[in-house]
Amino acid sequence: MTEGGRTALLLFVTAAAASDLRWGRIYNFLTLTSLAGGIWLLTVQAPQEVPGVLGAMALLLCFLFPFWKIGGLGAGDIKMLLALVPYMGVRWFYVSFILSFLIGAVIAAFLLVRDRDGSRTVHFAVPIGISVVLCLLLEQISVQSPFLM
Repeated sequence: MTEGGRTALLLFVTAAAASDLRWGRIYNFLTLTSLAGGIWLLTVQAPQEVPGVLGAMALLLCFLFPFWKIGGLGAGDIKMLLALVPYMGVRWFYVSFILSFLIGAVIAAFLLVRDRDGSRTVHFAVPIGISVVLCLLLEQISVQSPFLM
């Protein structure tokens, strides 16, 4: 990933997390423009990876649709995750995806212990943003993604 791609990705996850914390939503303008920018960047820099990324996005959508249907995830969270795939690539996205849910579970457990009435919700853009930053740091220090493709 280029420095421009990293910067765009960090700006996107920061803005999405701030939006989710402030208004409880991740707006379409943010997710869809980031998704379009990521696909354009991928097409320009690594056109051979486009089919794999689109396949991973389709698989992700099929996997997460039931969670949206039962109210476990918001549509903005799903669109945010979809927008990450072109920037991060399939391998690093899988790592980030798993970390997001693990971090979200830790935050949810903390909130459950602190506010025993269960009235608080986890703004999922925050764990997603944390996982993306962790993955970028791991990539920066030349750690290889554990997922081989």
